[in-house]
Amino acid sequence: MNKVLMRPLFRKAYLAREKTANVKKFKVGGFSQTERRNLLLTPITSALLQAKTMPGESQLSSLARAFGKGIQPIPNIAMNIKQIDDAARAKEQDKISKTKEVLDTTTNNVVFKTEFDIQNEVKADNTPRYVPVPSKESQIKPMRVFDLKEGVKTFVNPNDVLTTKYTVNDEEKLRYAPVGDEDSLVKAYKKLDTGEFNTSAGYFKKSEVLANPELFKPIEGNIEMMLKMKDIDRMKKIKSEADGSMVAANAAAKTIRTIENDIAKGAFTGNAADLTSIITGTTGFVEQFINREKKTNMQVFNSEYNATKREIDAILSGRKTVNERVTRFLKAAETQGLKTSVINLAYLIAKAREPGGRFSVPDIELALSSIGQSSNKISFLAGLKRTGEEITRNAIDQYKLAYNVLDEDIPNKYRDLIDNYNYFGGYQINKDDDVMPGSLNF
Repeated sequence: MNKVLMRPLFRKAYLAREKTANVKKFKVGGFSQTERRNLLLTPITSALLQAKTMPGESQLSSLARAFGKGIQPIPNIAMNIKQIDDAARAKEQDKISKTKEVLDTTTNNVVFKTEFDIQNEVKADNTPRYVPVPSKESQIKPMRVFDLKEGVKTFVNPNDVLTTKYTVNDEEKLRYAPVGDEDSLVKAYKKLDTGEFNTSAGYFKKSEVLANPELFKPIEGNIEMMLKMKDIDRMKKIKSEADGSMVAANAAAKTIRTIENDIAKGAFTGNAADLTSIITGTTGFVEQFINREKKTNMQVFNSEYNATKREIDAILSGRKTVNERVTRFLKAAETQGLKTSVINLAYLIAKAREPGGRFSVPDIELALSSIGQSSNKISFLAGLKRTGEEITRNAIDQYKLAYNVLDEDIPNKYRDLIDNYNYFGGYQINKDDDVMPGSLNF
């Protein structure tokens, strides 16, 4: 009987027959209670059905004999059932103990959990805590955005970027702006310790600006406008400005060194006549640079050049007060005859400091101070050298940031600028100090 019970064919037929009984299975492997009972009773049932009354034997004796025969194999059957149960439980336990990747609906994170945890852990609303991870085709990846209403970075469903709005001054605006590449550079004015924003813009990582929006004022006007500009377009603009700054700084540096050479060759009293004569000697350099700027973008040139002109006119008319020596120089009779040359030179120096346009008043004032403080030869030369060092250093720093390069990686076409920076910083350069207008390679 044991052999019959263990035959797959018999067991399959038996279980198929019992399938109509809606029995409750064990949660983990093995037979159900009904299956166990039926398997144990089968030998007794079979023996009773096959019982025969022997000659001289009563029916009760025959029944007892058949029953005794039927219970003989029960211990072995029970042992076999236990072995099958144990094997099934072990197999199921092994399956349950292994972890699988699931989505934790409480934290919205993908985690690894056992089958036991998956089947038993529920949330407060009695729904499963762990569910299968959605396929990549059906997943909606959260998007990193800047919440313009709250002023913080966050993650939202991409669909929310185009649909969620908020009201500002009775005007509805989209609430979320995609962040893009947070390591890319943006140009902005940084707030100083005084609480005022710096008048000169600098380059900063986008992540720094978004983490402290109250400390920065993007040149586009605000965070919203800054994020509307594509990273790739902004980087092209930043690199273009960096190249322009290198060219302008080199032109300014050569102009300053030409002034130094002219002063060294002759007497210098520091009066306006001497200085205007020197400025005349730089005309070739300056005009060459200005003509290049006109060809690059006439509209931008006109805007920047007129800003320089208005600043000088404001000083001449008395509407604006700056350094007394600068004012005296600009109002001198000799200077009036070379007003255009003075404006051109001031424009060149201011352009070298702010290649992207939007000249600030300090940019132009520094340019004028560099030209006009000429009462003393030594202090004048020292001032020129400081201006040259600042202009060339700023240009090199901006270039390295824009292109993410080291000093040694700067292209050879800017070698003259680096040499001039080293000169202004006090490093000796073994080359001819004479600078001719034709040597400006733009």
